[in-house]
Amino acid sequence: MDRRIKKTLVKIYHGFGSSLKEKDYGDISIEDILQKANVARSTFYAHFKTKDEVLDSLLDNIFHHVFSHSLAQEETHDFSNESVLDHKHLYTHILYHLRDEQALISTILSASCRNRFLEELKRLMRPLIEQTITSSIFPNKGIPDELAFESTANLFVTLVEYFFSTGCTLAPELATDYFFAMNQ
Repeated sequence: MDRRIKKTLVKIYHGFGSSLKEKDYGDISIEDILQKANVARSTFYAHFKTKDEVLDSLLDNIFHHVFSHSLAQEETHDFSNESVLDHKHLYTHILYHLRDEQALISTILSASCRNRFLEELKRLMRPLIEQTITSSIFPNKGIPDELAFESTANLFVTLVEYFFSTGCTLAPELATDYFFAMNQ
């Protein structure tokens, strides 16, 4: 992506996040975002049509890296020597990335767009949760697959909400241990 476009998107995301700290999602206008981002209306509309598109793009930006399946060494954590088949490390890795975006995600979770964030998280978690269920890491108690997915996904969402309600002070490894214990 062109450096100028990336810089503009960061400004718009920042403007959106700043607006969300002051107003509920439903009350935010494009003008609010423009003022906080310090970008021209034409620049905004070159990238987005609505604030919903900004939110969707922002969520894509957050989740793209979280679900990149890369276990390379990173600034806040290093899973580079771990197997991508070790589900526990994958859940922990996701929690580290969510914690890295703590300020923005905390703001989203306290706003009316919270459910969009959580539904997108569940949607993106689906392949990992399904692999975890089918690999028998969690005991199959004769529960239909869709019910097992919904139950497990809802537990993970509850864990994420708890993780953020405590200011992400819980170690991601311990949070993952709790998640696995809740699924036994």
